[in-house]
Amino acid sequence: MTATTISRWAILHFTIALAAFLIAQAAIVAGWAYPAVSAEAPTSLAVLHLLTIGWLTVLILGALQQFVPMVSGRPTRNHCIALLPLGAIVVGLSGMVAGFLSLAGVLQTEALPALPAGGLLVLSGILAAAISLAWPLLRKDRIELPDRFVLAGLGFLLATGALGVLMAAILAFPKSIPWLQIFGPPTSAHAAGGLIGWCTLTAMGMSYRLVVMFISAPANSSSLGRTTFAATTSGLAVMWLASLTLTDLPALQTQAVTAGATTVLLGMALYLADMTRLYRARRQRALELHSAGAIASLVALGIGIALLAVSRLGIGSLDTTAPAAYLLIFGWLSGLALSQLYKLVPFLTWLHRYSRLLGRMSVPGMEDLTNERRAAPWFVLYFAAVALGTGCGLLAWPILWRMAIAMHFLATLGIVQELWRTSRWPSVDASAPKRTTIAGLQTQHGALE
Repeated sequence: MTATTISRWAILHFTIALAAFLIAQAAIVAGWAYPAVSAEAPTSLAVLHLLTIGWLTVLILGALQQFVPMVSGRPTRNHCIALLPLGAIVVGLSGMVAGFLSLAGVLQTEALPALPAGGLLVLSGILAAAISLAWPLLRKDRIELPDRFVLAGLGFLLATGALGVLMAAILAFPKSIPWLQIFGPPTSAHAAGGLIGWCTLTAMGMSYRLVVMFISAPANSSSLGRTTFAATTSGLAVMWLASLTLTDLPALQTQAVTAGATTVLLGMALYLADMTRLYRARRQRALELHSAGAIASLVALGIGIALLAVSRLGIGSLDTTAPAAYLLIFGWLSGLALSQLYKLVPFLTWLHRYSRLLGRMSVPGMEDLTNERRAAPWFVLYFAAVALGTGCGLLAWPILWRMAIAMHFLATLGIVQELWRTSRWPSVDASAPKRTTIAGLQTQHGALE
């Protein structure tokens, strides 16, 4: 990878995303959102969008700024212009949160129009980012499996964002828009499009490339991966079409949504089977911390799929929908994101500061920038807390659920501190004397901490 393909703003994306993640978790612990209040409460919706837009979307877009040039061999658009979509998303999300808080009575009603206006600004930001990221992939001579997942994810991101703007307008001006079925099938389509269509499909696509690279797994594409893509995307398309077009035929709509959801769950199960195949075939036998964290997130995905299947089929008396959504957000997507950040941050830090000096002077390796023994307990605490929270959700123990969320909020703070320590490694001037050593850089790093 050459220096020209290094994303200048990926770390900024990650910083903003982690800040949103911490704020969202703190708000849940403080009782501003579900499970302390209703899942449909405006404050719950504000926190949910902090998680899905401020945390996951900003993070994934930042990762794609590095991922797309790597897989396409072509840079994305001008680095400075890449800041414009990020700015639009951050400002738009702030407006959306203000609008939700206005609905909750926390802010004056004059802030209510900020909800659809902010949603429209977020949509414009993700549209600009999607065009920038999709163009290099579409220009490739051969669109590979990871590219297909990413392109499909970007498509669902735009569709989900457009539907979200409509729903925001309905919430802000219910008497002005005739379509008032807010918390019915359109909400389900919006949620599925965001969590599965955008976040999960894109995470799948990037994992097919990054897992091969990070654990030295075979690079050959399997028919299982292609079947996974076909099942997941077609099932989601059926769910969307049925939810939005069959409102006058409720029985047929239910059957179509069920069929689509079942196909999606099957596709996600096939993805887990394919990831298991890759991990078993890896040549790097000893797993690094980020790879072990990825395995934990895959386990969370498997359990989440099972809980969604139980909810869809109506098995048993437990309400598994909310715990399944919680596990997908915090166990699968956030767990995977945090574990991969533990690899990506030192990777980008090393590329920015030391790659150009390789062979010219003594520089640290990427493994020198991290301390897995110090960081591992935070990841153990994080995934243990998510598992505890899922159990409390299944048993309908909201107070203990919030305590579990407080635990993984604390773990997130610990992981963020480790990432900050990594990013503080000092730069080396290319004209510096060759006697500069790794030990000297370590001393400087310790002084900065």
